Amino acid sequence: MAEVERCPPSAVSGHELDRRDTPLVIAGGAAAWPAVGRWTPEHLCELLGPIELTFKSSTSNAHPDFRQQGLARMFARGQAPLREFLRSITVGPEPERARWLFTGDERFLLRRRGGQTSVDPELAPLLTEIVTPSFFPEPQLHTVWAWLSGRGVRTWLHYDNNGCHNLNAQIMGSKRCALYPPSELASLHVFPLGGDNPAYNCSRIDVDQPQPELAGDLARATAWHAELCPGDLLFIPAWWLHTFFHTGELNANVNFWWKPERPIWNAVAARQALVDAAQEAKLHTANTAVATVLGALDAAARRRAEP
Repeated sequence: MAEVERCPPSAVSGHELDRRDTPLVIAGGAAAWPAVGRWTPEHLCELLGPIELTFKSSTSNAHPDFRQQGLARMFARGQAPLREFLRSITVGPEPERARWLFTGDERFLLRRRGGQTSVDPELAPLLTEIVTPSFFPEPQLHTVWAWLSGRGVRTWLHYDNNGCHNLNAQIMGSKRCALYPPSELASLHVFPLGGDNPAYNCSRIDVDQPQPELAGDLARATAWHAELCPGDLLFIPAWWLHTFFHTGELNANVNFWWKPERPIWNAVAARQALVDAAQEAKLHTANTAVATVLGALDAAARRRAEP
């Protein structure tokens, strides 16, 4: 186990994060943003108005809820007015608060593709109270997401399949996180390519209640740990696996993803390249032959990750 390094913003110069291959907490890197400490339920309702939110809906605190049987239950969604959503995650019974989670999967905040920038018009007021960090080349910005959750949420262990570096700004609340380098891919048992579960970037391991046959591999994997407080920025290098446990009464985060300036190649990147190629070619993984080929290539990539 390793603790993620913490440093002040003054210790991070220019675009050096793009060249960094380990996580970093920039302590207080977002502390001066207007949003930090201000995004209370009352302020968010005033800022955004009576909008409707679609959100992840779990029967437990896990998101996605891989403890359930069937894809429909694992990836269930709900819908409610913003005020009702915020009340449910902050005022309701504590076990219930962790069952709803709003992320950019449901509605992105900002997206840049091919030089064109798109902003969700109903969420746009959030952008007036945050600042695009200067720690990465602004033209490389890919996506900005907002996250809202209550105490007890567990985001399932996964890697970001967009190949981007991630700078996660803690606006409200607090979180504990565990991060694993791409070299630990073989130990973390991501869902097999060509299998029934299409969440190929997610681990099969329930880190809160590890399955007996997988617990040993999880325990032996090198993990980096960090705790985030309001105003902190967490840098997650591209292709690192990570899981968060949300500990604040109201947790609000904004994630900035940007494309690395230099190519990054490792077992996780190779695995995702295979997934992307298969999807681009519109291969049907239910086909036995395709599933067999994908499974064999996946196994080869995992073996390359082993020491």
